[in-house]
Amino acid sequence: MSRAQRNFLDHLHSVSVSRHALRPTTTWGLGIACLSCLAILFITGFTLFLYYVPDQEVAYERILHIQTTLHFGGLIRNLHFLAANALVILAVLHLSRVFFTGSYKGRILNWQYGLLLLALILYANFTGYLLPWDQISYWAIKVGASLAGYFPLIGPEIKTFLLGGEQIGSETLLRSFALHAGLIPLLLFLTGLHLWRVRKDGGLAAPEGLKEAKLPADPWLFRAEAAVALLTLSVMLLLSCYFDAPIYERADPFHPPNPAKAPWYFIGFQELVSYSALIGGVVIPVVCGLFLVLCPWLDRSKSCGGIWFSRDRLKWSLTFGIMLLAQLLLIAIGLWCRGKNWQWINPF
Repeated sequence: MSRAQRNFLDHLHSVSVSRHALRPTTTWGLGIACLSCLAILFITGFTLFLYYVPDQEVAYERILHIQTTLHFGGLIRNLHFLAANALVILAVLHLSRVFFTGSYKGRILNWQYGLLLLALILYANFTGYLLPWDQISYWAIKVGASLAGYFPLIGPEIKTFLLGGEQIGSETLLRSFALHAGLIPLLLFLTGLHLWRVRKDGGLAAPEGLKEAKLPADPWLFRAEAAVALLTLSVMLLLSCYFDAPIYERADPFHPPNPAKAPWYFIGFQELVSYSALIGGVVIPVVCGLFLVLCPWLDRSKSCGGIWFSRDRLKWSLTFGIMLLAQLLLIAIGLWCRGKNWQWINPF
């Protein structure tokens, strides 16, 4: 391959890569898996946009048409649904990997880019959740927008912005579709910026002694990335053949399900609010958010980035681990242990 043909890849990759970065246990391929899911979402999303109409009178029928009548429509929608949910999970795991290895050290700006990308991924999922206009998505968005109202100072304005008014309606569907599609350029830009910063910072964070052993990025890094991307695509395709994207009965504004639950990635927040609107809805989310934003400045440990669970970072790893496990527990409780009127039920 000539130098002119390699220019684009050279902008995204360093010329060489350390042997340490190529080990599967260094990153577990989570970043490339996220990029692969994002690529799947862009391709399938563009296809779905060709047939979808953001009108409450026909949106539900269009989804049924895509799912049951359009050639390969069910497969495309299944891929889009699975990749969207997988992206949330993989992005959180990627963030966790960066935190537990202390890889934000000396890379504060890129850490902030990563947090912003995670927020955009959640928001993109949230705005896309309503588009089927079925009963579960309708009430999930209503609950999710109400939870946003607990945000300090600007919560009510956020809720009004999300709903396009005080109540969910045709304006909400149109706005959700516009915002869902409008996030694509921003996600592309931030993803490119995130990758460029990794290259600008000298590649993946690694202990100084391990940075000396270098291999050319082409072909070693390219092959590793291609393998992860193909594996991710294969898993998504396989799952989409066996798991259908859900579609429930048409949205009914007058008959809410009991209980009405937020999308699964926000249901831990809903569980917190059920205990205390002030503590669970304001204090805990704000403290956790500030911790994530400020941790690169708060962490004064001497160890360099790229080391899993470094001893002098033990308190930070424990803090983040407790936050992560608590959120997983709250999500599990909200999904499987809450029944009518948000009462406890036996999931077994």
